[in-house]
Amino acid sequence: EPGEDQGEKQPGGPTLPRTHVSTYQHLGQVWEWRGNHGWILPFEQVKHPKAGMRQGRIFVSRTDLANSRDLMPGTFVQFQIFEDEQGLGAEKC
Repeated sequence: EPGEDQGEKQPGGPTLPRTHVSTYQHLGQVWEWRGNHGWILPFEQVKHPKAGMRQGRIFVSRTDLANSRDLMPGTFVQFQIFEDEQGLGAEKC
């Protein structure tokens, strides 16, 4: 019926369950930033089964930025990597 609750929103992006890949600090360059998320191109190839997803780029959400609210394409960043069902992501960036 109209106005009835359509159910809870399904988790996605930064709300998906995650598993830490390592505590190693990776280095990379911001490839693209879209206001609240973007992509990092790591300098070293990440050795992980999901590393080939998304042309090797690593997803980053604004919620995972440690010291800033926005990233500029071309900026060099340090980050740790996690995995979720959609691929690899950056945290503590």
